[in-house]
Amino acid sequence: MQENTAFEESSGMQREKIEAARDGLLQLRTLQLAVNSQQGSPEMGVSPFIRRDDGLYIFTSHLSQHVRDLMASGTATCMLCADELKSQNIWARNRMKFTVDAIEIMRDDARFDGLCDDFASAHGPTMDLIRNFGDFHMFQLTPRDGVLVLGFAKAFTVTGAGFDIAAHISKA
Repeated sequence: MQENTAFEESSGMQREKIEAARDGLLQLRTLQLAVNSQQGSPEMGVSPFIRRDDGLYIFTSHLSQHVRDLMASGTATCMLCADELKSQNIWARNRMKFTVDAIEIMRDDARFDGLCDDFASAHGPTMDLIRNFGDFHMFQLTPRDGVLVLGFAKAFTVTGAGFDIAAHISKA
């Protein structure tokens, strides 16, 4: 049996439950993005995503301001948030917020068609319609670090593309 880690002891939660809650969020179909505009104001959007070992992928249109800002900055903050109706307490809703580095996967990249096929499998036939739209761009989002919130006094730092649980946040 594995010994408890410091974050398990300080939070009172078992690693398996923390990871299961994190994995549940990663099963969601959309993520929210916040990107700073070139003028310094935040722009927000929402996008379907797929997850791979090296990160998350989105396919979205540059007709949205936040996508143009993402193309210019190459960085964003993302959030996955549990459904309000399935949350026991709206104040302590499960969520994960994390920073990402974004790189565009060009249409001539060997991965592009396979990723489009994966999007179609995950999100349905709309992908077959939009995959050739010139205003749509594929981005790889590589997570750096973030915070997983699972309730009052149940916040954890996460790191990397695996969203590894690094520590329990117990002090400001």
